[in-house]
Amino acid sequence: MRNALRLIVSLLPLLLTPVLGSLLAQGNINLGGGEKDILLLLPWMAWSLVFAISSWVLWRRGYSIVGSSWRSALVGLAGLAILSVTLAILGQLGIGGLF
Repeated sequence: MRNALRLIVSLLPLLLTPVLGSLLAQGNINLGGGEKDILLLLPWMAWSLVFAISSWVLWRRGYSIVGSSWRSALVGLAGLAILSVTLAILGQLGIGGLF
């Protein structure tokens, strides 16, 4: 039972990605960006993937569900920040062409 709860908690953001994409595409959620709202899914997927992996690693190391969840959220946020800074630097240097 406890392992099932851990699995659900770690994969819930990743499993909600198609639902969020569907709601954004149908216009049920409007963030004021028009068609660009769907681009919200890219950072959401990156964060939720890092969250799921770090949750699993922290649970294997013996952290509780609550402790590993908030630490995984912070790790996901840091991973997203590193990814965005890396993409910004690559865009400024012109590596990989113009974005």
